[in-house]
Amino acid sequence: MSFGMLIPFGMSLSSGLQPLAMMVLLVGTLVLLHEGGHFVVARLFGVSVKVFSIGVGKRLFGVKIGGTDYRVSMLPIGGYVRWVGADPFADSGQDDDDWIDAKGSFIHKPAWQRLLIVAAGPVTNLVLPLFVFTALFVAGEPQPRAEVGRVEHDTAAEKAGVEIGDSIVRVGDTDTLTWVDVYEALYTFEGEVLPIVVRRNGVDLPLTLTAEAGAELGTFASTLGLGDSAADTTVIIDDPASPAWRAGMAQGDVILKVDGVDVRTWGDVSRQLHGKMGAAVEARNLAGATFTVNLQPDPTWAPERFPADDETWATWGLASATVSIGHIRGLPDGRASAAQCFGLKEGDRLLRVGERDIYTFLDVLKAVGATVDGKPTEEGKARPIDFKVRRAGEVLTLSMQPDVVQDTDSYGRYTYVPRIGFGPGGDFLAPLDVPRPYGLLTAAKRAGQETWYIGTFMVQQIGLIITGDAPVSKNLGGPIEIFNTARKAAEQGVFVAARVFAQLSLSLGVINLLPIPVLDGGQIVTYAAEWLRGRPLPWRVRERLQQVGLLFLVSLLLVVSVWDVQKIVGRDDDAPAVAAAPPKCA
Repeated sequence: MSFGMLIPFGMSLSSGLQPLAMMVLLVGTLVLLHEGGHFVVARLFGVSVKVFSIGVGKRLFGVKIGGTDYRVSMLPIGGYVRWVGADPFADSGQDDDDWIDAKGSFIHKPAWQRLLIVAAGPVTNLVLPLFVFTALFVAGEPQPRAEVGRVEHDTAAEKAGVEIGDSIVRVGDTDTLTWVDVYEALYTFEGEVLPIVVRRNGVDLPLTLTAEAGAELGTFASTLGLGDSAADTTVIIDDPASPAWRAGMAQGDVILKVDGVDVRTWGDVSRQLHGKMGAAVEARNLAGATFTVNLQPDPTWAPERFPADDETWATWGLASATVSIGHIRGLPDGRASAAQCFGLKEGDRLLRVGERDIYTFLDVLKAVGATVDGKPTEEGKARPIDFKVRRAGEVLTLSMQPDVVQDTDSYGRYTYVPRIGFGPGGDFLAPLDVPRPYGLLTAAKRAGQETWYIGTFMVQQIGLIITGDAPVSKNLGGPIEIFNTARKAAEQGVFVAARVFAQLSLSLGVINLLPIPVLDGGQIVTYAAEWLRGRPLPWRVRERLQQVGLLFLVSLLLVVSVWDVQKIVGRDDDAPAVAAAPPKCA
């Protein structure tokens, strides 16, 4: 029976009958296949099955066929198969007949057969994703289109002439449609010169990425200066004398169209405004109202210009809000952050941090990260750093020392990072998805790789939880979280639902193989020990193990369920921290 699953990501509750039906279908199918694995192997070895239940607790409805009660039970937190002779610790006498006639009795089967029967459930869950992922890849699961959303300053990509908005259609000898294609082509590349082809305005342009003298090109897009996420069209206007401000635009406006052309990313905005002597800009303000302004350049506006100020800013006074300070928050432990204590304000345009000019928000992260040497520790201290910002047309330099705080990374593992205490003023957009079908053999190979990667990741996470290197609350989910995950996936369409279904199946298989009494893994260990010893473990030992395992599992289920509820009704970690009273600075 499955009490909980390892959830590799968090999901939220939402509404709608169709997603609800899909959610029930996903979870119900997982339990059905898991218990079906037990059932099929049990019958293969001649074990009689009394009950096949989806859910636990009181029987709601069902049908009896061939001596088996196929039922749906009240609590949808798992399921179970109850075969003849499988409850040696029962005190109700319900299994007395099982010990009179050994035919069809589970307990009278050889230990290796019992081991295989118990292992069949989780093994089914581990094998199922191979088929699901293969089907996804053959059907053409949508993947992010290989459109460049970010080009880092002074990198191989920038020097080669790659621009935001370019579509990468070839890397080396490999045609590329999606970012997955790009990553795979880069991973297998070795050398100092990499030819690529980008499509710009419908024209294919051959470019060459060249490594620095004596070095090799990195095998990841980020080391070449390429990024898939693009800045949105939210603006920061840091000078009230600029053409944009005087035309009626304000900080936080979102540009929708330029001269009637829809724009989705900041790269679109820059391209549409480039070289023009005037433009009609349609935007939406913070109140949600849509308006149109006519931008006109002003030759008399000549503010001090920094390296990070591009032509869009120099001509119109417009910059992406992703290079400005958005919400300012305190530290996770409630202390005031450096941003709160040393004068940074929401809306400040970031020009330079430390020795790094700020072209993208990634430059901010790199500059702050460089204030510590090596891997940060709890006792480590960060070096002071200067922030050069533009505020209402005035350039300010503010010095501060980041705080090294404990956090969790994108994999849910503990890490220590230097923090200032603010986020970007704008958002980042992933590329649009495109279908990417594969041939059957290629799809099957990729399915095996995907299954292996996710499965080993889950095992590693469990190890980190045991050693205290990853928080339990962010890595385990109970029935509530499972249903929320399934519901959210169902809302995003069949491809996402199928992928989450495969991931949950892997999670169910991994969790049930843990050597905890009551779970399948604990029984496997018990029967393996009996097989090796040539005789069963003493019943008293087995009884105590079952009791301890059940107590542990029920306790864990209760705790995890509390965490699941907190995720639904509690905090939003991406929202600005708001305190009843401002935290005090040291």
